[in-house]
Amino acid sequence: MKAILVGDSRFTKPNYIGASQIYPFFDNRKKLAKELDLTFQHFSATTFSNIETICLNHSADVFFIRPDWQESPIEAERVMANLRKTYPNAKIFFIDPFDQTSSTFFGILPYVDRFLKYQALKDVTQYQQPMIGGTQLTDYLVRQLGYDIQGWQVTSPIPSGYEHRIEGAWFLSLIPEFKRSLLHKPWPWERQNKEVDIVCHVSYGPKAHIEWYGELRKLAIEALKPLEKHYKLAISGEFLEERTVSRQQYLRDMKRGRIAVSPFGWGELSFRDYEAVCNNCLLIKPSVDHIATEPNIFIPGETYVPVQWDYADLEEKCHYYLTHPEVADRIVQNARNAYINYFRDNGFVKKIASLLESPSKASSLNLAQMM
Repeated sequence: MKAILVGDSRFTKPNYIGASQIYPFFDNRKKLAKELDLTFQHFSATTFSNIETICLNHSADVFFIRPDWQESPIEAERVMANLRKTYPNAKIFFIDPFDQTSSTFFGILPYVDRFLKYQALKDVTQYQQPMIGGTQLTDYLVRQLGYDIQGWQVTSPIPSGYEHRIEGAWFLSLIPEFKRSLLHKPWPWERQNKEVDIVCHVSYGPKAHIEWYGELRKLAIEALKPLEKHYKLAISGEFLEERTVSRQQYLRDMKRGRIAVSPFGWGELSFRDYEAVCNNCLLIKPSVDHIATEPNIFIPGETYVPVQWDYADLEEKCHYYLTHPEVADRIVQNARNAYINYFRDNGFVKKIASLLESPSKASSLNLAQMM
């Protein structure tokens, strides 16, 4: 079975998320060929015009397509409709670039077999519900906390009946640095004492125009400050123009931390969640029971500790687990096991296998309507 993989694989700063999404294909190339008889050819492209040219000139049984998030939704629909018309029997998987559970590209759903998101709503029927800003998070902030998100939104209409093609896929945490950190057994001189009780270093974004996620992160930092009276904290919230905590300091604090608090950002999940597990920290973050992703390190009370979205119980939860270290240690170990087992059990290969085994969606299309 031959596949075409299209996307930018360079781990450069602007494209780090894109490269993280397609890296597992390269890391598992031999396993994909041996276990699934799937070989792929990779092409570096992020615009729909280039994606179209590549795909029309290289036929395949399967297409995995990951564009840039700034591409035009109208162009996306045109190109994906043309690819489906050209390859009616091929499997086409779209790897969505958006951080949010939503997307501006839902209009392509009739032309793909699966619309893969690294964080998706578990209950896909919820995508048909009207949400301010396009997500459950922004809708909550406006309706429950009175935030003014200033017209911000990431959304697009979903053709009726096609929401079931949206599927939670692998997160950005299958990259080399995480895998090495997780599976590497530290030498004695590498072990560090857990001398910091709570770690939470976050960016508020640009100071000149603070977005809603910056305001929400401020709320988390403020909720942690009362704990300074009794515990050692390494917490900070900084604007991009005034950063003082370096990446090196962030990682040092994470390694020394007992609890890592991970507030929401543009989306509910972040690299920080998996970094916490890699560094043997207890992950505490707002509840993500509504999210589907892999590896699943988000089992409430088993692999992470959920708190309310307004952080009203954050102080209480931190205090409890700092005074019950044996309970915290159990959750930390469970999270590590869940993450490690995803690699050991070939979780990514199994995900691709399930996609390939799913019935093709092309048969449900009226090709004449795509013209």
